[in-house]
Amino acid sequence: MDLLGYEGTDAGAAIRKLSIRLRRLANHVHRELRRELAGNGIEIWELEVLLSLIRAPGGRLGVGDLLRGSQVTAGAITNRVARLEGKGLVRRDVDSSDRRQVVVTLTPAGHQHAEGILAMNTMAERHLLGRADPAIIERMSEDLRTLLLAIEGPATDEHPYEPCYVDR
Repeated sequence: MDLLGYEGTDAGAAIRKLSIRLRRLANHVHRELRRELAGNGIEIWELEVLLSLIRAPGGRLGVGDLLRGSQVTAGAITNRVARLEGKGLVRRDVDSSDRRQVVVTLTPAGHQHAEGILAMNTMAERHLLGRADPAIIERMSEDLRTLLLAIEGPATDEHPYEPCYVDR
């Protein structure tokens, strides 16, 4: 038996091939997006934070919500929010319902900037993935959705700024 326990099994080979291909595809998408954003002086983390805020009701999220959604350290989120605040894209306020919490809100300039970043993101994805047949993209999207549901389970409202989709 190999280290992964897949030796000699068709399922094991399929799992390895899928995993490798997903990583390769993710690397291509990440590289294309980084290239597009870098040309405008924007880093990936800025996209992630601003898009989280633009999806949130009222363009506001608690720092804890940003932290959970970003999978980085508390110090990294604090630094990122401070950098965005320094650019005038967000503001930090004490949560009126719990004075121990800080709420981050998109400014009008931040909303406009986030919309521009979203357009760049869409353009980068279309540039890279638009080369494939649309039917293949749709089929892969549905298949990956099914795979993610098997891994993660159905979406919950644990992170209210992320839309929850009901299984069809």
